[in-house]
Amino acid sequence: MPTLEEALKQPIDGDYVTCGLKKPFCVISRDGDIQCFVGFRNKTRDFDNEANVVIWEKDRVISESMALIDRLGEVRLGPCREESIPEPDTLEEFLRSFSIHGNLASYFPPILEKLGLVEVYKKGRALYVKRKA
Repeated sequence: MPTLEEALKQPIDGDYVTCGLKKPFCVISRDGDIQCFVGFRNKTRDFDNEANVVIWEKDRVISESMALIDRLGEVRLGPCREESIPEPDTLEEFLRSFSIHGNLASYFPPILEKLGLVEVYKKGRALYVKRKA
């Protein structure tokens, strides 16, 4: 498992799938932010314009989310609909301070997984994230 400092130096651009429904999305790190485009790069029509989901301050959100995961041991992803109020102590609630979008807990954990920092797993009907052993 890489250290946080090593992980922050790795590129995150590429194709991903969301945690729950395995929907495709593409990530570009641009202007220090994480920009997520729904659909794979070769299937989107307007890829150069505004992303569907933007998570601000890439390095800070990764660092602080790992601190949250370390503090709590495991973090439930939480309800991800934009119009819903996220439940306390969920990853969705935490991520809302880094974006004006919803569904952040669907898009962000796959990035942490690619960096080798966490694993996403199912417990009961809920998805959780914990630091990779």
